[in-house]
Amino acid sequence: MYTSHELARIAADAARQVGPYLIEAFSRPRTVELKADFHDVVTVHDKESQRRIADFLFAETPESFIVGEESSRMLTCDGRPGTPGEGDVVWYVDPIDGTSNFASGFDHWCVSIAAARGGALTAGVVYQPTTNTLYLADDAGALRNGQPMRVLDAPVEDGMIATEFPSARVPDPEEAARGFTRVVAAARSVRRTGSTALALAEVAAGHFLAAFNVGTHPWDVAAGALLVERAGGRYLGFDDASVYRRDPQNAPNFVATGSRQAALLALSAVGRADAKALAAGVWDA
Repeated sequence: MYTSHELARIAADAARQVGPYLIEAFSRPRTVELKADFHDVVTVHDKESQRRIADFLFAETPESFIVGEESSRMLTCDGRPGTPGEGDVVWYVDPIDGTSNFASGFDHWCVSIAAARGGALTAGVVYQPTTNTLYLADDAGALRNGQPMRVLDAPVEDGMIATEFPSARVPDPEEAARGFTRVVAAARSVRRTGSTALALAEVAAGHFLAAFNVGTHPWDVAAGALLVERAGGRYLGFDDASVYRRDPQNAPNFVATGSRQAALLALSAVGRADAKALAAGVWDA
């Protein structure tokens, strides 16, 4: 059985080996395709980089499974849908997190790879090729280019908060705008970075006080969620009815922070009427 450290090393090697290809692709004109609509784009490089990453991961862990942004299904090494057992390794792969940034020539994008067993995250890597910055989490902790990271715990007025909320798909844009306005008024500053994985990595590094979002996918958040937790923070994954305690990466919404006050602010912003109880449940558990 692979250790957490071994899986983190494999993820780091997979991310680094695709870096030169992505850097070279980023330097050329890029053609985009639409997924659901014009807010959701993909490039040929998303697909090719996922193929390269998958080939690498399966070569190292042939009995594993992959869930990737460009496939959305649990796949085995022969490309067929599969169901992992409790002890099997499942990889969550986002080959380019921040595709709109990448396609626009804005260098804030990354590769995100995480490993889980039985739904529980055990290793994660976020790699930014343009800066050669590697964020890594395993059972021993969280590192940024080999140096330990620690989340920030500060009053919200002393910290920056990252979010992509509200998006164009929120059901009640006016209420969402009011929630966002409360965050803007309370925090020192708010950033909309275009890369959820990098935002989570920066929470782990203590650069952002918090990050939150709605409508995410497991490959967006899996590596970043583990980075935040291993750096001493809390990652709360939830939907309209429940909290995902064992497999928070599978929840559609999240708040990640080291600050109870910031968690309460973010939960309130996205319309959780039980924000106080949720925050208390996480911090007092």
